Amino acid sequence: MIAPTLTPLSEADKKKIVDKLTEKGVRAGCPMCGHRNFVLADGYLNHPIQSNPKAGFVFGGPSIPTIAIICSNCGFTSQHALGVLGLLDLLEGGQQ
Repeated sequence: MIAPTLTPLSEADKKKIVDKLTEKGVRAGCPMCGHRNFVLADGYLNHPIQSNPKAGFVFGGPSIPTIAIICSNCGFTSQHALGVLGLLDLLEGGQQ
């Protein structure tokens, strides 16, 4: 099986994400080391929602798409739900 290639986030999408995080007040330093410089992960994360964790991993069900910001000093990773940020359209390549 050949893995699909990862398409990096566009600069326009990165700007939308940073602008929205800034608008929401995400300005604090890293909770682990206090460093104030972060980078965006160059893609999205998707967390499956399951009603029974003993049922095994289910593909194709509901999920929470997120964007991750990573402390450039210690690597601490913070995830932010795209739906709460109003950025779900980024997943379809739409315009906000």
